[in-house]
Amino acid sequence: MFDNNCLRHLMGEQLDSLNLKDLQQLENQLDNSLKHIRLRRVNLITKEKALQEKNKNLEKQIMEKQKPKALIQQDHWEQAQTSTPSPPASLMPDANPSLNIGYYEGRATMEEGGETQVRINNSMLPPWMLSHLNG
Repeated sequence: MFDNNCLRHLMGEQLDSLNLKDLQQLENQLDNSLKHIRLRRVNLITKEKALQEKNKNLEKQIMEKQKPKALIQQDHWEQAQTSTPSPPASLMPDANPSLNIGYYEGRATMEEGGETQVRINNSMLPPWMLSHLNG
């Protein structure tokens, strides 16, 4: 593209051998090169700003899409923190509790599934639990 002498001239070396016309051409060539470099720099800065703006918009979109999920998760967490789980009704104590030590009153019944259960003080017990009571 450039010979060695031309490169030296562009670098500011060996200029005393050039006449006025050659020096003006060299100056024009350097000016055009600087304009080209500045234009590329402006284009790169413009592209960078456009990419930064696009990134900001994408981040906003992501945050907007995640916001409902975060609110739902926060609601679930707050509900878990403020509410105490109530035990199932089968584990709730009887309204009129009585203490039966060594004696229990029960009667066997057939349930819908065909399984025999024993009622003791208003609670239904499966047969496999009776061995603990008789024990």
